[in-house]
Amino acid sequence: MKLRSTSIKTKLTISLLAIVVLVFTPYEIWNYLQTKQRLTGELETQANRKIVRLKDNLVIPLWEMDQDWISKMIRIEMLDETAYAIQVRGEEQLSVSRIRDVHGQVIDAEGLDVEGDFVERSEDVMHDGAKIGDVRLYLSKQYLENELHREAVAAALRALTLIVLIVLFLEVRLNQLVINPLFELLDVVKAIAHGRYDVEFKKYRGDELGMLARGVAKMLQNLRLRETERDRANEALQELNRRLELELVKRSKAQTALKELNETLEQRVQERTADLEQSNNRLTEMGIVLEKAKNSAEEANRAKSVFLANMTHELRTPMNAVLGFSRLMQSDKNLTDDQREVLDIINRSGTHLLSLINQVLDMAKIESGRVVVENAPFDLGATIRDIIDMMRERAVSKGLDLHVDQRSNFPRVISADESKLKHILINLLGNAIKYTLKGQVILRLQTESEDLNDPLVLICEVEDTGIGIAQKDLSRIFDAFVQVGTMAEQHGTGLGLVITKQYVELMGGHISVNSELDKGSLFRVSLPASRVDESAIESTNEVNVSRVIGLEPGQPTYRVLIVEDQADSRLLLKRLLGKVGFIVFEASNGQEAIDAFKQYHPHFIWMDSRMPIMDGITATKAILALPEAKSLKIAAVTASTYQEERQVLLEAGVCAIVFKPYRNEEIFDCMAEHLGVRYLYEEELSAQTNGNGMSKEELLEKFSHIPPEWLDNLQAAAIELNVESCLDIIKRIETTDSALAEHVRELVNQFNFESVLDLTRNSLSSTD
Repeated sequence: MKLRSTSIKTKLTISLLAIVVLVFTPYEIWNYLQTKQRLTGELETQANRKIVRLKDNLVIPLWEMDQDWISKMIRIEMLDETAYAIQVRGEEQLSVSRIRDVHGQVIDAEGLDVEGDFVERSEDVMHDGAKIGDVRLYLSKQYLENELHREAVAAALRALTLIVLIVLFLEVRLNQLVINPLFELLDVVKAIAHGRYDVEFKKYRGDELGMLARGVAKMLQNLRLRETERDRANEALQELNRRLELELVKRSKAQTALKELNETLEQRVQERTADLEQSNNRLTEMGIVLEKAKNSAEEANRAKSVFLANMTHELRTPMNAVLGFSRLMQSDKNLTDDQREVLDIINRSGTHLLSLINQVLDMAKIESGRVVVENAPFDLGATIRDIIDMMRERAVSKGLDLHVDQRSNFPRVISADESKLKHILINLLGNAIKYTLKGQVILRLQTESEDLNDPLVLICEVEDTGIGIAQKDLSRIFDAFVQVGTMAEQHGTGLGLVITKQYVELMGGHISVNSELDKGSLFRVSLPASRVDESAIESTNEVNVSRVIGLEPGQPTYRVLIVEDQADSRLLLKRLLGKVGFIVFEASNGQEAIDAFKQYHPHFIWMDSRMPIMDGITATKAILALPEAKSLKIAAVTASTYQEERQVLLEAGVCAIVFKPYRNEEIFDCMAEHLGVRYLYEEELSAQTNGNGMSKEELLEKFSHIPPEWLDNLQAAAIELNVESCLDIIKRIETTDSALAEHVRELVNQFNFESVLDLTRNSLSSTD
């Protein structure tokens, strides 16, 4: 049989030959290069041996100047066909040279001028350490090239022989294994294509072609089966046609019945239309009822707003008096420290209560979308401290433990809505204390991410061991005016958690709760915020917190080491101590603290308790174990208030524990107590200046341009501690002097009516 050039056998043969060529060619090239390298090496070795032998054998002939002897030795060496030329030179112009001519015969040469590709060697002939002549040798590479040529011819013959054998082998085996079975299979397929289903294979093979043959046989069997099924289907189709004829007869009867039904359809449509008209009338009546209900609801909502406005006004007026008189009492210099602290708590609590009274109206504003978030930089640490101070009294009065678990990554200064954040935490802590009869309340503070480049998200959790909330009530605790549990457990208006949830969502956060009845509850709040530099509130901290301005003269120079893993916290304490005159060093973990102590030998160390690599407790023990730390004082700075951790810190050797967020005076007082430091304090803030830098004379000058009747009204409102009346008069002042109005408004917002009265009295007396 004749195959086309594109037959399988041809393609396989060409493919296999290509593989053989691709594999065999690199091998033969490598073999050729190896042979060339070997023969070249042998020629180099032969040249080295010959030149050494000539140099040794020519010592005596050159010493005796025996030219015949030299010629004889050269002829002996030239018997080797690889030797192309040899030249020997001695003293007194002795020179013997032999070279091969174009026929390969050895002839004499006057001098050697050899050009071409030769292996050249030359050596000096020495006698008793003195040169008596030299010998030069040239070996021809013709032998090398002949050998390489023979090797190339042998490789070509081997390749040709292999190719011929492969072609013959493929011719025989492919015919047996592939070509002949394929033609047999092709004959069967052609028979099937012509509709002959009675053909069969003579034999089956066990290879892939056998599998293909079995597949074709299976296909042939299926074709026979389909032919049988086709015959059966034809019979079924004929039966179906008979049934269709019967169905057509039945349909004809049904059409007759449908015609009779259509004759009564018009009457049914009229009856349905009447029913629809009655339904529309009922819907109209329901719409009127719903409209009345809507108007009633709106009227009730307006009545609620009026009631809330009146109630908050009535409550706010006496609260203004409470706050104003408490501020007046704070100016009494005869107050004890305990009394002043109580007044501070009263003032802060009253201010918060007044804000809660004002926020009752915020519920309606929230529902109408009029409450906005006012973000500004503030000291988050101080805010947390104020909240804890405010809530601790309530917890202690019930015999509860109030703990703060603050992670080291919790920021000190942020930009957010301080009032709403404060309201959220106070409400959650207040509820936790209210519904906890024994045990503890924990405020956990952390951030969602450790990376400073990620957006800042505050995580605040309030957990208690109180009465808990049943699972069926969890979905209703954030509904307005709804309180869960028994009547004995219900307190307040039921708006606290509703406003808290609304504030959290207004700030872009989320609040969730997990609780188990009789075991306690856990409220979790996540709030987005922005990181800000501490310098944004630095001036406020300096004026309102610390009065230390330096170290008293005559003291030693104190070195202080700050060990804190948070850079912001280190910077705050470093600025605070460095500003008054301490020499400050830093370390970010316990291991660095040990190294810094060995290097700087500080007098005092502020040690954070929780740090990576090595914590503060381990570092404290290691440092105090050093012999040079006998007089060292170490104070712990921690955000945890747990009694167990305090005990561990004291056992480690710390002299004092200051809790975060701390006040500046706590830092200075601790160092004064344990290190004996003496400070210089600034004088009392002059009453002649105010927050925006205007002196009292400048204020009186501005007040002189205000109409006297406005001043009289402002003085009367300040005497009555009436905030609203004061703010109305300030709006009039703003039309003539906005800076003065802003200053007076700030005094009123701070309930500093004493300063307002002082300014108005002096201004009115100067105009009389």
